[in-house]
Amino acid sequence: MDGLPGEPTVEDRIRKRAYELWQSDGSPEGSADDYWTRAQAQIEAEGDTGNAEPPVAVDQSSKGRRADEAVGEDSEPRADNGS
Repeated sequence: MDGLPGEPTVEDRIRKRAYELWQSDGSPEGSADDYWTRAQAQIEAEGDTGNAEPPVAVDQSSKGRRADEAVGEDSEPRADNGS
């Protein structure tokens, strides 16, 4: 068995994805292998989790610099000379 009890195996996920792709294309006849291959590639590209949604972005707003702060530690703030 590929996963924990009740957890879908990789093959289960591929089968489900292939079916979804097939349905979204209007359920054409005679293309089962093509849909399986596409689904398998997608699942493998997603990695171990098989999660189709991207990871949630971490709020880093408190880590940012203000626009008027110097970029480097040794940098001096630039004066606006108006030119």
